[in-house]
Amino acid sequence: MPAFPGLHEDRTARDLGCYGRLNIVTFTDSHSGSALYRLDAPHVRGCVMLTPAAVGDDPTQPVEGPDDLLVSPDKFAPSFAALDPRPLSINNIRLTGPVRTAPGEMAAFRPLRKGRTGRHEWLPRRTHVHALAVLDVVVRHWLNHCDIDALTTAARRQAALTFLDTYNSQLEGRRERLILARTAVADAERRVLELRDLISA
Repeated sequence: MPAFPGLHEDRTARDLGCYGRLNIVTFTDSHSGSALYRLDAPHVRGCVMLTPAAVGDDPTQPVEGPDDLLVSPDKFAPSFAALDPRPLSINNIRLTGPVRTAPGEMAAFRPLRKGRTGRHEWLPRRTHVHALAVLDVVVRHWLNHCDIDALTTAARRQAALTFLDTYNSQLEGRRERLILARTAVADAERRVLELRDLISA
């Protein structure tokens, strides 16, 4: 029986050259479409979650960047709560997100941190290069070891549930406004008829 039911666990390690050995434990959730990576290396601690960007896209609209990912170093799906995931920290700088990226454009990826004012900021250059080395390995693992089609389907299903709630709420509001508008039109028509009767009397 798996230690965390509903999650597929995988363990591996990668050599980051001058940054040392990166130990990776991956937990994949086929329900949410996300994969949580628990990372451990010199000056690297914590987790990052990868999810198909389709999880936030309206399935009824044309798809932009169908292969895009959301990289979330400090926000994790509820299905991973039992793992007690900690935000990703590199060189004692806590990363934040999520940040959307295309897997083939990692060289242009810009990880973020939360500044003193609470606004997102770019990382210092040394930490930026270090973070890219780590996240590039994670994304490569995602591409080579995860069932992307199944996770994307799950992400689109989650998006459909979210947008269904949104559109149902909008539809209910519009129906109420339509009823009020029809009532107002009927009342105005009644007044017009009464006034015409008075004029023609």
